[in-house]
Amino acid sequence: GKTVISGGLDALEFIGKKTMDVIAEGDPGFKKTKGLINRTSTLSQVLREAKEKEEQQTATRVTMATEKKAHYGLLFDEFQGLSHLEALEMLSRESESKVKSVLNALSGEELDTLKEEMEQLKEAFSLPEFFEEEEEEKKGDEEFTKEVTELFSELHVSSRPDKLITVRTSAHEWIVQFNSSLPKEEKESEENQETEPRDDDQDAKKSVEDIHAFAIRSLAELTACSIEMFHKTAALFLYGQKQEVTATDRAKSLSQMTIMLCKELSAFSKEFTTCLTTAGVKEKADVLNPLITGVFLEASNSASYIQDAFQLLLPVLQISLIEARTELSQ
Repeated sequence: GKTVISGGLDALEFIGKKTMDVIAEGDPGFKKTKGLINRTSTLSQVLREAKEKEEQQTATRVTMATEKKAHYGLLFDEFQGLSHLEALEMLSRESESKVKSVLNALSGEELDTLKEEMEQLKEAFSLPEFFEEEEEEKKGDEEFTKEVTELFSELHVSSRPDKLITVRTSAHEWIVQFNSSLPKEEKESEENQETEPRDDDQDAKKSVEDIHAFAIRSLAELTACSIEMFHKTAALFLYGQKQEVTATDRAKSLSQMTIMLCKELSAFSKEFTTCLTTAGVKEKADVLNPLITGVFLEASNSASYIQDAFQLLLPVLQISLIEARTELSQ
């Protein structure tokens, strides 16, 4: 299992090495999902192929209600995640070729100084190790809103992370509502319930599938919103107003935002799987376990997509750095 995640996704460790290993061993398809590790194709190509495969599967056979409702790739595209990712990749590629041209045109001390500054910028893109032992309290709505807004204001761009905050808040409210709708005795005697499902227990089954579908939908929407935010930020860095803050400071703020979003995804996956376990107390393991595994898998995939999107901002900020130096020397 460990080989699956060895390819430069160290920052995913916070989701839990054990979970990843278990998923990798129990799900041969997991290796395919992580195809982007090979770096032979762009992240958007990998996701587009996955989405097309899901479309074919949905069209060629009568799928379960769960599958229809919970196709991550289709949902990610529905929330414009793919189009924003492709646009971000394009900005990143264009910036990268401009950076190369600038470096090729320079020599001597000037080149050395620029390379040194670019190295410092690159360091801000090295995400720290996450530790699964860190049992972080999930942030409340107000705390999350405050932190994201503060980090965003440090970027000095004209847009705001309102959409991301709205999506995150509605997912959080859904979980709170689910927990408050549970009868007290069900919460207390959860462990003592019989595990045999009853034939007439359609409501419980429906609710397990609904929870799973909502979880996958929320993860896809949160990820799509995060990537949209990165894309719009990149465009503003390149074509927006004059810089009031250094490229390295912007990179540090974006790095903190990336870590925060990944921790949110991890916390959500735990909360959604707790909802599944509670609602599915009468379900057989072969019904419940794949749903739980699916939520953890998509949360870890979501975190890696956000981290990949963050890395695409490096060439964009390198251009910002070069432009700032040019302005200074003029």
